[in-house]
Amino acid sequence: MSYFNLIKINATSSTNDFLKERYRKGACLDGDLVWAKHQTLGRGQRDRTWISDPEESLTYSIYKIYEHFSSSDAFVISVAVSLGIINGLKSLGIPNLSVKWPNDILSDDKKIAGILIENIFKKQNLKASIIGIGLNINQMKFIDLPNATSLASVTKKKWDINIVFDQLKFQLEKILFSLDSISLSHLFSDYIDLLWKKDEISVFEKNGRTFNAITRGVTWSGCILIEDKTGKKMEFNSSQLRMNYKN
Repeated sequence: MSYFNLIKINATSSTNDFLKERYRKGACLDGDLVWAKHQTLGRGQRDRTWISDPEESLTYSIYKIYEHFSSSDAFVISVAVSLGIINGLKSLGIPNLSVKWPNDILSDDKKIAGILIENIFKKQNLKASIIGIGLNINQMKFIDLPNATSLASVTKKKWDINIVFDQLKFQLEKILFSLDSISLSHLFSDYIDLLWKKDEISVFEKNGRTFNAITRGVTWSGCILIEDKTGKKMEFNSSQLRMNYKN
């Protein structure tokens, strides 16, 4: 049984924007999944652009409705989506997977996938999300993107995009449509276990200044917990602090 309603299109500026327009028209259904062969103006976190080559990347967005989540639970959706993607990539044999806070998926310490979640709230409740996912599949060159990689780069073979999509779709259905019945604390624990550079020194950037600190974890609300060289522990959200790739 498939829980997603698959909508395939040739091109759009952004699959998230495509679903937001459907939502504004009252045309979105729970589980709508729009898959674009080519996304011309994809977006990442902090209004960054998601660069993707036609038919060498997988770009799609999901509309998901919730019944029992408060606004304070919003980061759980990012946790669930990250784990769904990683489980799908694991099933394909992709090595050395991790989550770079807040929601980049890495293989061999390089970004292989990105997630952009735009939540819809009513009063104090999380009612729905538009979940954008971009996955690099067969690109072999990334101009001016030294921290990017693809399935082809890490496995040294070309991939069938449909096979990759089916595996990710299966794992995301499995996790997103069971959130009301599974242990969210266990999900969160699995996410922390996959956190990139956990308990290691990393470079962070705040207000244009870089500094070293140790990643200690992530809070339920999605803030990163870090410890500086004096042993002082601090927490920051993703608009306050950036985690760099290079030490």
